[in-house]
Amino acid sequence: MEIDFTQTEIDIIKKHVDGRWQKKDHGVHMGDIEVGGKEKPAAIWEDTYYTFIIIKIAAFTYKNMFYFMRDKRFDTGTDEYSDLNECVDSIMKAQADFSLSKNTKGLKVEINKE
Repeated sequence: MEIDFTQTEIDIIKKHVDGRWQKKDHGVHMGDIEVGGKEKPAAIWEDTYYTFIIIKIAAFTYKNMFYFMRDKRFDTGTDEYSDLNECVDSIMKAQADFSLSKNTKGLKVEINKE
């Protein structure tokens, strides 16, 4: 049985997104993403050239990533988080660091050439 985001989890994600971008409503959208051959629920939002994704792997288990220009995927190098606040904060911090420096040091990057 698939585990979806609870309303409390969605509210936590929205709180972080709204806290960072106070002058623009980004809207957190819910969707599904294939992970390891299985569909997993995902919270997704965008800002200019970036797409952020939080995946719910299991109850209280999350993964994060962001895309830059749709073809460069980054994550924090941490496979899974048990704390949703930490998961959301860490991916937004990683993106901010990347945006400020365009430096991928310490980030795991995957470039898709399709």
